[in-house]
Amino acid sequence: MKKIYLIGTVVLAAALSACGASKQAAQPQPQPRSYINVETKMAVDECITMAEEKPEVRAWGEGISFSMSSASNAAELQARAKFARAIAAKIKTAEENSGLAYGQGSTNYSESSRGRDEASNYNEYQLSIAEETVKNTVVVKTSPYRMQDGAYHIYVCLEYKDGVSKMAEEITEKVKQQVPDEDRLKMQYEFEKFRERVEEELKKSNAQ
Repeated sequence: MKKIYLIGTVVLAAALSACGASKQAAQPQPQPRSYINVETKMAVDECITMAEEKPEVRAWGEGISFSMSSASNAAELQARAKFARAIAAKIKTAEENSGLAYGQGSTNYSESSRGRDEASNYNEYQLSIAEETVKNTVVVKTSPYRMQDGAYHIYVCLEYKDGVSKMAEEITEKVKQQVPDEDRLKMQYEFEKFRERVEEELKKSNAQ
């Protein structure tokens, strides 16, 4: 009887062990996440830090792609687009506060469809000047990362190397080109005030 009892105990233990192993094997295994490692993501990338140190002349962007060059290009495009939008807003503020007005029409036209079209075109004009300006930026920092799925995650920091004063001059010259020759000479004072105001607006970024 003892032998039979021992055999039965061994068989039962083996069955329970096999059942436990079967349950463990049936449990789904966690899949690897396609992200940069946690330690890297918790730290602010140096490109962002550099851009925040001098926001009046710098901007950052990021791009993700399985092609390293495509990720880099996407990051540069994003940085320039952000920079251009910020500069366009400052051009608009500088024009409104410097008394420089040419062809924008009266201030009460905004309720008409024609007025809305003119306002839209005016905003596009400001953005086009800003986009031309940011073409003079250069990449001063690139941070490449390789993600777990093999894609590249790249940060870049762009900088307008000639400084705020030169940027204000360049913007003013581009605005002058939008004014007919016969009016340009009569508006020298307005253009100078505009240049000063643009520089002031650009420098405000440093305090924000």
